[in-house]
Amino acid sequence: MSDADVLTHLASLGTSRAPQADPLDGPEAVAFRALEGQSLEKRLLLAAGVRAITRAAGQLAARPEATEPPVPPETLEVCPPRVSALLRELLEGGDPERDELLAEVFKRLARARRRLPPELLVSALNRSKGPLRAILEPVLGERGRWLSRLGPAWRPSTPLELTEAERVWAEGTFDARRTALEDMRRLDPARARQWVMGTWKQEKAEHRARFLACFDPTLSPEDEPALELGRQDGAPSVREVARHLLARLPGSAFALRMRERARTVLLWNGTTLSVRLPGAWDAEALKDGLDKPPSGVGQSEHWLTRLLECVPLPEWERVFQAPPQRIVPEAARTDDFAALCEGWAHAFRLEPSLAWAAALLDVWSAQPAHRLTATRAQSLALTVFEQLPASERTAHSLRLLRGTATLPWREQALALTPAPWPRELGMAWLNALYDNPNTVGPLWRAVRALPPECLLAAANAPPPPLRLSAYRSVFERFQRLVTLFRILHEELNP
Repeated sequence: MSDADVLTHLASLGTSRAPQADPLDGPEAVAFRALEGQSLEKRLLLAAGVRAITRAAGQLAARPEATEPPVPPETLEVCPPRVSALLRELLEGGDPERDELLAEVFKRLARARRRLPPELLVSALNRSKGPLRAILEPVLGERGRWLSRLGPAWRPSTPLELTEAERVWAEGTFDARRTALEDMRRLDPARARQWVMGTWKQEKAEHRARFLACFDPTLSPEDEPALELGRQDGAPSVREVARHLLARLPGSAFALRMRERARTVLLWNGTTLSVRLPGAWDAEALKDGLDKPPSGVGQSEHWLTRLLECVPLPEWERVFQAPPQRIVPEAARTDDFAALCEGWAHAFRLEPSLAWAAALLDVWSAQPAHRLTATRAQSLALTVFEQLPASERTAHSLRLLRGTATLPWREQALALTPAPWPRELGMAWLNALYDNPNTVGPLWRAVRALPPECLLAAANAPPPPLRLSAYRSVFERFQRLVTLFRILHEELNP
């Protein structure tokens, strides 16, 4: 009787009916005999397990069918060894800003037309999720793109085909539908608009608001009918999104109504500014947002903010025939100063104005706390700063570092100042770091923005003074980042 027959015989007949097993040969026999003294059932099961493992170990692996075409020849040169070592350190380490730093390295590799080394492809694909995966794609090389097709988690997200996008919009989860809508707004805004209007009555209020917000990046006058549907919606959240977008369409009926009302409320006699609000508004104005204020906000403040955020700032210069340097100081003399500032700050999203930014920031900086709290002044200043052109943000950040401006706070302004910085701003930042590390914002963002000459100066900088000994870890991290970005500058010049 064979080994298989012996085990099968014992298992099928039952150990209680066959208490004595025939002699076995092979590894299972060794296991069976080594367990003498144990129950026959246990000896049987373990011997069968040994046999299964030894037979599986002796089998040849199945040869996979060739389902993927061979890898095309590489068209990009592999990155230099120093960059490869840097990437390995980032991929294997636990840096708190690892994804941001990896994104920066991938972008610079792409600009220099270099690719990842083969030995880092699996690690990079495993680590790169979401937006980072799209940034990785151009530097994978042919081998990396071939490899990424073999693992579902490695594949890049691609825009849906029209038929599939239609199916997702009709049947998908909310998140999948919103993603499909965002993609369709980029490809075919009119079709995306039809999607939203076609299912409007069936959607939850929260979904209507978030779908409507997808119009923002590609907003156009053709969207006005859909936004009007939102303006008259029964849900406050939907109406809020619709008004925000309608205000950005300068020719929309909503924007024109709000501007006309604002001109009747804000009065200028050539030397002084005054506010004259009505006791009540008509039904159309209520639909336009001139309704009951939210908790904690006064009625006049609510109305003024709503009106002024819909009027481009240069329009007041034309209406009043006066520059903002005359208008804003007069606003500070009114009882409605805070509301005027709030409305004007939000109006920057319609049409940024350097003259208005300078006037507002100067006046806000000089206000006592009982007129404008520091927290509110900072919030308003940041709202303005975010809308300024890149060159003006750079110039204003330099003024902040030199102490000739105080709003917004320098660490937040620097985080919003685009890279690369000019040498003058970079050196001012280095001086500020060695003066007070608490006021210079996120290190990695700043070091990324420093030009090569500032990185060299940073690498050769003396140790921080003794009074900053508590910041030792900050300066150590600073030097590690300086080394990282110097390698990128030196090795990846396009």
